[in-house]
Amino acid sequence: MKCETQTQNVGIYGIYGTHTTEACPLFNEENRKLLLEVASTFENDASKKGIKVISMYHSGLEHTFEWIVEAPGAHAIQDLMVQTKVAKFNSTKIVPLRTTQDVVEYCQSIE
Repeated sequence: MKCETQTQNVGIYGIYGTHTTEACPLFNEENRKLLLEVASTFENDASKKGIKVISMYHSGLEHTFEWIVEAPGAHAIQDLMVQTKVAKFNSTKIVPLRTTQDVVEYCQSIE
């Protein structure tokens, strides 16, 4: 079976992540060391894949994070999560996003 690659325009994506209390870098020494290593190169690693980090927010005691990026597609983000080992202790969901203004304009166009 042949898998064809589709090219996509750069879009805005949300990366929603979660991990268990046991895997939390606050309490897990191995994951803390990994996080510190990843944090030092993440934006540079992202840039090499054509991904621009817009914002990164975390809720430490909820064990969740939300990052917003511009990327050429979800597969580039997936590759980044695996390459940087963010996916080693986090479950992630990659979601395409639009600004509220984009939604308003789209709704106006179909009226």
